[in-house]
Amino acid sequence: MDWETVKDYVATYGYWAVALGTLWDQSGLQAFVVAGGVLASMTGRLSLTLVALSGAAGGLTSDLALFAVGRWRAAWLERVMRSDKNRMRLVVLQQGVRRWGWLLLTLGRFLPWLGRFVPAAAGLRRYGTFKAVFFSALGSLVSASLYASLGYWAAESLGWFDDYALWIGLGALAVSFPVAAWLLKRFDKLVEARLAADSAALNGDVPLDAGKP
Repeated sequence: MDWETVKDYVATYGYWAVALGTLWDQSGLQAFVVAGGVLASMTGRLSLTLVALSGAAGGLTSDLALFAVGRWRAAWLERVMRSDKNRMRLVVLQQGVRRWGWLLLTLGRFLPWLGRFVPAAAGLRRYGTFKAVFFSALGSLVSASLYASLGYWAAESLGWFDDYALWIGLGALAVSFPVAAWLLKRFDKLVEARLAADSAALNGDVPLDAGKP
């Protein structure tokens, strides 16, 4: 969805657009929250605080829905994660949740692509529901506050923000894609090593738990 459309939705439907748009948008860039911050600065019709809270509500709802799927409807994930590699990705994420659950639930949303699987992995790992809600809420609030403030202060200090919003968005994507590719490459090296270890174990070459923390 292009920037002008996002901004029009927020201008028309206000906080509902910010919340539902953030729930729908899984890119991690939170364009609806940024647009809310811009309009709060330029028009004064929206409150920066309420924009951040609306974005946090949308992000938290998304996290808890994915957590619930992992916790109570794991079979749904089996239908989506059909390949051995994708299933191993979930296994590795579950192990990460076991060691750094609070950190991943709070800041994992800033990891391109991979971060969206963290709540589901936490659900599969039977991570505590109260802790999952708390750390997801904290992460949602922190990220929404940062993106709303980014839109607010950029619009206030840069008069040309609106004219160049498309290029700013493209620049953000240009930066995020190489970062995402680098992180995914490193993550997949670990996943492939685990798959190779499990395959060797099934052939009787090494113990089944070799290579596992």
